Amino acid sequence: MKKTLLTAALVAGFASVAHAESSVTLYGLVDGGIGYTNQKTTWSGDFGSGSYKDRGFGFKSGVKNGNRWGLKGTEDLGNGTSAIFQLESGFTLGDGRSAQDDRLFGRKAIVGLTGESWGTLTLGRQYNAADDFIAPIDPFGTGWGQAAIGSGFGGGVSARFDNVVKYVTPNFSGFQLGLGWVGGNNKQNYSFNGDSWETKQKDNGFTFGLGYNNGPIEVGASFDYIRTDRTGHHNGVDIGGVDNKTKVWNLGFAYDFDVVKLHLIYGQQHDGAIGGLGLAGDIALPPYTNYEVATVGDSFVGDGLRQRSWLLGLTAPVSDAGKVLFSYTGNNIKNKEVFDGKITSHIFNLGYLHNLSKRTSVYAVASYGQSKLKVNETAFDGQAKLKSTEVIVGLQHRF
Repeated sequence: MKKTLLTAALVAGFASVAHAESSVTLYGLVDGGIGYTNQKTTWSGDFGSGSYKDRGFGFKSGVKNGNRWGLKGTEDLGNGTSAIFQLESGFTLGDGRSAQDDRLFGRKAIVGLTGESWGTLTLGRQYNAADDFIAPIDPFGTGWGQAAIGSGFGGGVSARFDNVVKYVTPNFSGFQLGLGWVGGNNKQNYSFNGDSWETKQKDNGFTFGLGYNNGPIEVGASFDYIRTDRTGHHNGVDIGGVDNKTKVWNLGFAYDFDVVKLHLIYGQQHDGAIGGLGLAGDIALPPYTNYEVATVGDSFVGDGLRQRSWLLGLTAPVSDAGKVLFSYTGNNIKNKEVFDGKITSHIFNLGYLHNLSKRTSVYAVASYGQSKLKVNETAFDGQAKLKSTEVIVGLQHRF
């Protein structure tokens, strides 16, 4: 009987130790609201004039932040090092469907090692370095619908990449550095009765970021380089392909004066856009056949693209639980390899956030943006102007 009790006590002791050294957490957030959206593009020029309008009122899913649930865990390996993992799935609240093209863990899927003295190394689908050091400087970050930083800067300020190896240093008195490699190479060959084909596909690049966050000062910098190379040969003859080298860089600064916080960001995209052009990509082009509507984003992105973006933002607490947010974002986009013209955009955003508790908040956001495309070409000599309005009230709960 004593041996049985001793054995039970030892088993219980080992179980408690194992529980202390390893843990798994279920987490997520649920976000929804109701609002009004209106986008209208008008055209004028030698080809004629017209307009295209898309508007609606109703339920909105994942406005302040995208809906998600996830699992994350850690295991103590000793000597200050731990094994970690995180699996995060996105969904739309209105219909319960999976987001991110129906991926099971489309928001994030990583495994790695971390240590207080040497940093964190992660492998899998994850965000670029700009998401760590630039996106948080925007008052609205990557959420709040049209008010998000991506509306003016494109997706490069917060992009998810597949097959990433990423390292982030520890925090050294407010300084941190992040570096990631995006890798993917594939080659296929086949032959039949003397007929041969060869295709090569390369998706390589890196993401880099540097940040300082200490006291009232926050500074961030990021650079992404992504090469997409597609080549093919038939019986040794080059059949063409694609070779794009996209470069994106951003600089950000914020200073907290207690009564108000100032936010400033500037960035550029060259020879392509990571994650699109933002609001400018929604400009509808005149339909030439069957009243089909194409957008600038379908054709403008690629070699020759030059985009400059800027942001001025303010946040101010109005009570212990509430704060007001404001931002102005603008950009200037050209791509002479597509046509002789340019796009200019201006977006104004105003929001209010009120925390009902540590996990539950209500919010309201109003955003107005306009993008103007002016082209001097034989096929399209004129201009297109997009006006976009969004007003939403929502509720968010984290768990």
